[in-house]
Amino acid sequence: MLEQRRLTEESMHGSTSSGMSCVLREQIQATIIDGKDIEVSFDDFPYYLSETTKAMLIADTYIHLKHREQLKYASGLPTVNSRIMLSGPTGSEIYQEMLVKALARYYGAKLLIFDSNAFLGGLSVKETEPMKEACSAHKSSLSGASNVFRTGDRVKYIGSASGAQHLGPIRCPKVGSTGRVALSFNDNLFAKVGVRFDNPFIYGIDLGGLCDDSHGYFCKVSELCVDAPAVEDPYTLLTNTLFEVVFNESLYSPFILFVKDADKVMAGNAKLYSTFRSRLEKLPNNVISIGSHAHSDNHKEKDSPEKQHDKGKEVAKNSKFLTELFPNIVAIHMPQDETLLSIWKQQLEQDAYTLKMKENFNSLQTVLSRNGLKCNGLQTLCITDRNFSVESAEKVVGWALSHHLMQNKSVDPDEALVLSPVSIQYGLKVLLDQNDTKSLKKSVKDVATENEFENKILDDVISPGDIGVTFDDIGALENVKDTIKELVMLPLQRPELFCKSQLTKPCKGILLFGPPGTGKTMLAKAVATEAGANFINISMSSITSKLFGEGEKCVKAVFSLASKIAPCVVFVDEVDSLLGRRGNSREHKAMRKIKNEFLVNWDGLRTKDSERVMILAATNRPFDLDEAVIRRLPRRLMVNLPDAPNRAKILKVILAKEDLAQDVDLDSVASMTNGYSGSDLKNLCVAAAYRPIKEIIEKEKKEHAAARADGRPPPAPYSSADLRPLNMDDFRYSHQQVCASVSSESVNMTKLLEWNDLYGEGGSRKKQSFSYYI
Repeated sequence: MLEQRRLTEESMHGSTSSGMSCVLREQIQATIIDGKDIEVSFDDFPYYLSETTKAMLIADTYIHLKHREQLKYASGLPTVNSRIMLSGPTGSEIYQEMLVKALARYYGAKLLIFDSNAFLGGLSVKETEPMKEACSAHKSSLSGASNVFRTGDRVKYIGSASGAQHLGPIRCPKVGSTGRVALSFNDNLFAKVGVRFDNPFIYGIDLGGLCDDSHGYFCKVSELCVDAPAVEDPYTLLTNTLFEVVFNESLYSPFILFVKDADKVMAGNAKLYSTFRSRLEKLPNNVISIGSHAHSDNHKEKDSPEKQHDKGKEVAKNSKFLTELFPNIVAIHMPQDETLLSIWKQQLEQDAYTLKMKENFNSLQTVLSRNGLKCNGLQTLCITDRNFSVESAEKVVGWALSHHLMQNKSVDPDEALVLSPVSIQYGLKVLLDQNDTKSLKKSVKDVATENEFENKILDDVISPGDIGVTFDDIGALENVKDTIKELVMLPLQRPELFCKSQLTKPCKGILLFGPPGTGKTMLAKAVATEAGANFINISMSSITSKLFGEGEKCVKAVFSLASKIAPCVVFVDEVDSLLGRRGNSREHKAMRKIKNEFLVNWDGLRTKDSERVMILAATNRPFDLDEAVIRRLPRRLMVNLPDAPNRAKILKVILAKEDLAQDVDLDSVASMTNGYSGSDLKNLCVAAAYRPIKEIIEKEKKEHAAARADGRPPPAPYSSADLRPLNMDDFRYSHQQVCASVSSESVNMTKLLEWNDLYGEGGSRKKQSFSYYI
């Protein structure tokens, strides 16, 4: 049974890869252009063309395409490397393609323009079905419960299917260990199987002399699976097929391979990048590979400095692996004349417009093909929406399919569905209406205010898109995040689910309390961002006034404005300073009135339960809050200091975009930072990040001093590219500089734990009075 299954699976795997490879090979070969048939030339180029750019392209490729027998003299010359990165500004994608076509015509070489989305995205359901079936068959083979293993079978140890935890020391092989069956009992399906594993382990045995000591182990059948070959990844298959075609074509003619959007093709796929690079390096000498890269103009972007810094690091990372693939960089030079530059930029803008239409068309075509649908006349539609994506295309095709079925109720189920452009146009209209509805939501700055007090509060309103903090930006606190999503986001996003019962009215108030620096304010920002709610940040300065009675009017304006821009989250940071316990003899009468007004508007006689307005409060001293305030905050969540696993999660979030050395162990950093809050960990990482900068500065000082002593001009200053990655020594050094800001044994921490035990979520509710209440 097992042998038959293995033969069947290997046959399916081979036929699947072969079938997909044939389909891809035919598609790739169909896109090859003979340079003699190309109309674009350097002499009749439709754009401005710098003589420098033209000369560099010709000089870098001439020896490969015309005199490859002389390459023995150019092996160590980087300027004639056959792997070229063509770099230009944003919008120059079509320009670069035309430039490569002109180069192919100049040499009369074959040209292949490679776009991975055009190949894999265009495969139909029928063409991709064999690969899906093979994947399913491969996954089903991993269940070894019904297999009968025979001597000599290759197997993999997958562990206990029940997932039970070992109470004692783990005496079994490591999950994923592979080996061969040395002893089996075919007549007893419930007997264990003796496996000779490839690598030894501590508790291994010799299976009675059938294998070397420490290599054998008796395993249950359910703990094993067939060690079968995996189905080849579609992108790897496409890459291998591509280079096979290029190699075969280069036997008869000089060849140019142009890789469009090279940075996007292999983004986040290390295996594909490794395969692509190895195949590039093995190409014949008469093949020129050119990678397309369009760099953004950072001066035109209006992002915050933090976002620009993050984008800069991402661009630097992408540029690093691009230059490893295509080390010979040829830059597109812009015209220096103002008139020519203006015309050139207009052409690029028109190209970007055309390119977006083409991308939108390809997105629709991809979704249609993947679902086995067709549309005659799709090319007649003009979609120029810059925010159109594959997700948008999926929505459009879904609505178009419904429209087609509504208009054609007698559809033959055995025939392929062919949608009309009218149905696609209907789907596009629904998408446009949906986007318009979102954009027609009340703009914060266009809300009709009733008085000057609402105008004053309006300045403190933040739209959800302007906050920019999500739950993914917050490391750890999983339980708190899940509770907030249930209590806050769900009622704000799906109010219809909470209107049936009187008991499911949205929560009116949530209190986040805990020691400083644990992420309470970031949680509030993430709530407003992901719930799509407007955010009013209340502080004492926004609701107090020197004039008698105006403080109460400002408080009333907070709630009246919040109801107008609902759904809305009113965030009160350090709520104990605003809504502390009443009755203090030192409290001013005006402050007492402001508190009363706040409580009345929050949950008073005229308050409507249907209003989607929620108070989110944060404090380090919940025990100073008034009892009426605590009553209006029915859910009280403690945001405590993180333990070691959660500190590791926080560090992972903080250092996600940083350049780290191989020796950096975040678990070790987490273990040596006991008692640190999230803010302390951020300060620790900042201090560590300054250390490489200090080393660069000290190095520059020494080099300047040496140059001054020798009478030489000072050397050029170093750049950010010269900074080394952060290593463990940096974190050990910063650990000596940055200590925990909160003591777990402080009086305030003890009070927080006691208050949480009495009033917080999951507390024991012990009946005890606190010393600070007396």
